[in-house]
Amino acid sequence: MKTALLIGGTAATGVAIAAELRRLGMEVTIYHRGHHEVDEIADLEHIHGDPHDAQQIRRDLAGRSWDVTVATYGRIRLLADELKGRTGHFVSISGTPVVSLQAGVPMAESHPYQDPRSGPAGMRGLMPRIVETELALLQAHQRKDFRATVVRYPYVYGPHSVVPMEWHVMRRVLDGRRRWTVQAGGQTLTGRCAAPNAAHLVGLALGQPEVSGGEVFHAADSRQYTQREWITLVAAAMGHSFEFVDIPASVCALGRSAVPMAGEFSWVPSIDVEQGLQRHALVSNEKAKRLLGYEDVVDPPQWIERTVRYWQDHPPVLDGQAGRFSMAEFDYEAEDQLLAWWDTVARDAPAFGVPLLRSHPYAHPPARK
Repeated sequence: MKTALLIGGTAATGVAIAAELRRLGMEVTIYHRGHHEVDEIADLEHIHGDPHDAQQIRRDLAGRSWDVTVATYGRIRLLADELKGRTGHFVSISGTPVVSLQAGVPMAESHPYQDPRSGPAGMRGLMPRIVETELALLQAHQRKDFRATVVRYPYVYGPHSVVPMEWHVMRRVLDGRRRWTVQAGGQTLTGRCAAPNAAHLVGLALGQPEVSGGEVFHAADSRQYTQREWITLVAAAMGHSFEFVDIPASVCALGRSAVPMAGEFSWVPSIDVEQGLQRHALVSNEKAKRLLGYEDVVDPPQWIERTVRYWQDHPPVLDGQAGRFSMAEFDYEAEDQLLAWWDTVARDAPAFGVPLLRSHPYAHPPARK
């Protein structure tokens, strides 16, 4: 039986990756700090330590080797250095925010890295290290230290996520909010991936090492939704609907707490936020489909419903620590002030221009009598 080391394992895709590794017939070891334990992987071997510290990594993994390693967490370069010659295939989990947004969609693996000077405010200082790590893993592959594959995640949704974006919607439903301010009509497209779909991509990469070695793949559901559609799906799973009010960024700057989900602009290029520019960040999974035969294993609407049910039973902590939500994410007073002001502006706005209707340009046969 092949052996697998899963670094992380208790958040986002950890449980789903463990299930995928089991499906591949592997004996799985989890390496994590042990601060969070989940029932789904309680029966697996656990090594408790700090995957961020070189000395602890050396001590915790001493004398061990594994056929494959999946690193979802920790200091990846330190882990890769320690496991050189002691693992056959190293899959490193990265993130799509390191990719520069280009004109047109979708976002492909071939796009250049984001300039850190204009990168997301929430990743300042971190983004250059992520890029260095990706490049170091691919160089290790070239040196034949091990096979290396990089899988970039967009927002991954499902149980155990550290910061569940669904709670933006769910909390407002629970608090009886009826109106939702959107900007750009709520029509922007980003990348999302259900945890089992992301894990399945990792499994496909491990199952086809001769194809995936030395490659970067983007994880993404094959069906994607605009922001407004996604909010509607989450709210509908709780039997709720919102009245959407479109207020432009020229009125309320992007990232201000008067608009729901303002904190998510921490992951948008800062230059776009400063300019009030909302661009699509639609993530392509075409490379994974073409090279690995990827297909979704769960349908996004159904997995959204399951995710909502989980967070209903296990509400997330709102303490503002370690990147988690705080109550500042739910600034209802500011939201109501903005909506009340906008209602006044919209009510008093004059009608501009006249309705236009253009007929079809091709000739048509005369109507039959």
